[in-house]
Amino acid sequence: MNVVYLVIGALGTGLLIAIVFLLSRRSGPGDGGLAGKIELLERVQERGERLLRDEMARSREEGANAAKAQREELTRSLESVRSIVDLRLKQLQEDHATHIEKMRSTVDEKLQGTLEKRLGEAFKAVSDRLEQVHQGLGAMQQLASDVGGLQRVLTNVKTRGGWSEWQLGVLLEEMLTPDQFAKNMKTRDDTDERVEFAIKLPGDENGAPVWLPIDAKFPMEHYERLTTAQEN
Repeated sequence: MNVVYLVIGALGTGLLIAIVFLLSRRSGPGDGGLAGKIELLERVQERGERLLRDEMARSREEGANAAKAQREELTRSLESVRSIVDLRLKQLQEDHATHIEKMRSTVDEKLQGTLEKRLGEAFKAVSDRLEQVHQGLGAMQQLASDVGGLQRVLTNVKTRGGWSEWQLGVLLEEMLTPDQFAKNMKTRDDTDERVEFAIKLPGDENGAPVWLPIDAKFPMEHYERLTTAQEN
């Protein structure tokens, strides 16, 4: 605002100077009224400057009062906002505390329920394991009895030979095709001896196969001596 008033004052002064210049050109050298007109213009200029200064002073005062009023209004607004924020924060703290307490109660209930459930599951698992152990002991006793019976069966040489031959036949049937092995095979032309099984292998250039004899003997006595030696 001060800059505006200064510009207006400068324009007014310039306008007065221009008027004086024009009057001086229109009046002759002997014109006695020129001095009076100049004096009148000077009084008008002085009055205009005084009015301009008064207006600028009033404008500054009004600006200061407006700024003070704005500061006071801003202070009241900030105080109101602070009160609202404090109230809201207090409500949030109370709501948060209530929510935390509810969560704690819920967590305690869930933990208690989970603990009881886990303990029940643990006791049930222990009972099941004990039952399995009991059943395992019974199975072991039955297995020991079966092993004893198998041992008695394998003590007989003839029975043991038949069992081993049957086992070998089952293995060969699972691993090879029927044309890859033979039973009761005579592997040599210079003897009538036969082997229980023989595996067919690729032969010489003439295409004749080579038969690999396999005996199904079960050396029980040698196996027992081996296991006894390992344990000792």
